[in-house]
Amino acid sequence: MKITVLLASHRSKKNTAQTAEYFLEHLKDGNEIEYVNLLNKKIEICLACDYCRTHYGHCILKDDMESVIQTFHQSDLIILATPLYFNSVTSRFKIFIDRTQILYNAKYKLKDPIFKEKKKVVVIANAGAPHYPGQFEGIMVELKHFFWNINADVIGYYKYNDTDEVMIKDNEAARLELANAGAQIANLQF
Repeated sequence: MKITVLLASHRSKKNTAQTAEYFLEHLKDGNEIEYVNLLNKKIEICLACDYCRTHYGHCILKDDMESVIQTFHQSDLIILATPLYFNSVTSRFKIFIDRTQILYNAKYKLKDPIFKEKKKVVVIANAGAPHYPGQFEGIMVELKHFFWNINADVIGYYKYNDTDEVMIKDNEAARLELANAGAQIANLQF
């Protein structure tokens, strides 16, 4: 199975990367895992120029976006890992989502979706703040149309709060839950 992990944090090797690693614990053997760290990708903001309305699957901007979309397209499982910033995904992730306008136009304007086959997706999110009602709702609201564009079947959503106080690496219950969730997905047939 080919697994792509999108890391959307503005910081390297902190809670977001750690949550992904614990989730992948039982998925590493026998699977190909590719990491896409938005910190290391050049992805410009969408110009809303409508170039992708007439150029199937292509953007006028020539940066790393199309290669990331291609990586997603070739994946059997996509893991989206993001910290919670102001009740939503990070700004880097939002820019990435905006740039999937090429997928929207292929699917709805040109009537030929790029993602024809269902993509299995897992969302992992962490928040520094303690729990409060509705804390993680903004993430799924932000991702809703993105999921339609990649023909996603969301098979897991794992959320952890208060990580400023107790980092994921120090949260035994979270580590165990993530590892068990990854093990369950490892047993699914893709």
